[in-house]
Amino acid sequence: RIAVARALALSPRFIVLDEPTSSLDVSVQAQIVNLLKELQAELGLTYLFITHDLALVSYLADRVGVMYLGKLMEVGGAIEVLEHGVHPYTRALRNAVPLPDPERLKTHVPLAGEIPSAQEPPSGCRFRTRCPWAKDRCAAEEPPLRQIGATWVACHFVEEITKEVGT
Repeated sequence: RIAVARALALSPRFIVLDEPTSSLDVSVQAQIVNLLKELQAELGLTYLFITHDLALVSYLADRVGVMYLGKLMEVGGAIEVLEHGVHPYTRALRNAVPLPDPERLKTHVPLAGEIPSAQEPPSGCRFRTRCPWAKDRCAAEEPPLRQIGATWVACHFVEEITKEVGT
């Protein structure tokens, strides 16, 4: 809360929040998140909210950017990306979140291998060393962000993957 107060002392319109709720217990985390949401509405603030907690993202965000090794893999509206994201990494993230309904099945997206070094990322697509759909082109060319439906996706083969497994 003190960090939030310090940030607001200069009356900013934009605040970067890097894992603001990590290492906090659930009740304090909820207080901070609710405070951030109230301040956003009252003061018209814009946040760049960096987190690994997809539940927080879905509660706070209007737009989401999914990053892997410092590169954007998918960008779009929060609901579209979090519920229907098509990049293989977005799919893997979504698949990693437990579902409260045991009757609902998920499409499993296996991630093999080690996470590459961010200081020396792989050539081409940074996700290719762990992507189950990677091909030679992924090593040769970094995929640009391009619009696929309602989101922007950096994947050479996203249309093929979507046809194969759906959204």
